[in-house]
Amino acid sequence: MMKALTSILLSLTIITTAFAEVSSLTLPAGEAMEGSVYDLDSEWFTQDNKKITLGDLQGKVRVVAMGYTSCQYACPRIIADLKRIEKELQGEALNPVKLSFSFISIDPENDTPERMKQLEKDYRFDPDRWLLLTGNEDGVLELAVALGMKYRKTSAMDFAHSNIITILTPNGRIAYQTSEIGADISRTLAEIQKCLKEGKN
Repeated sequence: MMKALTSILLSLTIITTAFAEVSSLTLPAGEAMEGSVYDLDSEWFTQDNKKITLGDLQGKVRVVAMGYTSCQYACPRIIADLKRIEKELQGEALNPVKLSFSFISIDPENDTPERMKQLEKDYRFDPDRWLLLTGNEDGVLELAVALGMKYRKTSAMDFAHSNIITILTPNGRIAYQTSEIGADISRTLAEIQKCLKEGKN
């Protein structure tokens, strides 16, 4: 009995420690900018190694998250939420002319366009609807600040970062944000539909 109790306590200690380590990797969201993120003049590369500016993204509702390809905890869950959102939207709402999804790297040192292309393959993103971006450190920091997304490097391959999904209007203004990964997405879906219906700027 004592041996079993000791084993249980040891297991609980390991689990508690693991959760403490995971929670320490999550940073709170900051205050996002007013105005359009498309006014930022940084340059980026797509998963197909095409150079673009944020201004090139105008014209459609965009669901955006920032993270990095080697992330083992939060980013796969954020991507899972993005995929859930995509799956729940139907019909005209999924028209790639009107709606797009973007995963943007905070690790430009390691996340080359080739790595982003591999991410597209791993998650079976529809290239007509998904745009994956990597840039340079200054551009990443500038966009992160604009979206209220905090991050910091914790090791050669890992970052602590906020878990934010942002809905941008066709003109690049923030319509809605959530940092509750793995939670109910009904509000997010409603906000996307609202932006699509209103052609909100």
